[in-house]
Amino acid sequence: MAKTKQEWLYQLRRCSSLITLEKIISHRRYKLTADDIETFNSAADQ
Repeated sequence: MAKTKQEWLYQLRRCSSLITLEKIISHRRYKLTADDIETFNSAADQ
């Protein structure tokens, strides 16, 4: 099941450092399907 934007926001907000957040964002952008990437990117950009 695909995550919603809110679920991605909750996951990304748990990162305690900017470096960790950047690693997760760059890693996930290559692993997600084309359908999920738009939702993830909108959460990551907030």
